[in-house]
Amino acid sequence: MITVRVQTIGLLRSLIRQGDRGVDLHDGGMVADLLASLAQTYGPRVAVHFIEPDDLAVHPPLRVIVNGRDIGVLGDRQAVLSDGDDILVLTPIAGG
Repeated sequence: MITVRVQTIGLLRSLIRQGDRGVDLHDGGMVADLLASLAQTYGPRVAVHFIEPDDLAVHPPLRVIVNGRDIGVLGDRQAVLSDGDDILVLTPIAGG
């Protein structure tokens, strides 16, 4: 069993009503497992943000950063997590 520290900001933080929490996963747990766990814990209003887009050419609706690195360079949702990892989960923010 591993425990990762998950931080959320913006919209996700307001939906979850918690900015920082520990999440337990099985050894060898991946980002996909973490997102599934969060979706199950917080229900459909949150789960909709964790769904992987059908068209990967569009801007993904979710950003996941593990220990300061975007999961895009770590193996995307198949990136394996380790005990004590710091994870930031956010929806993209646009504006000008």
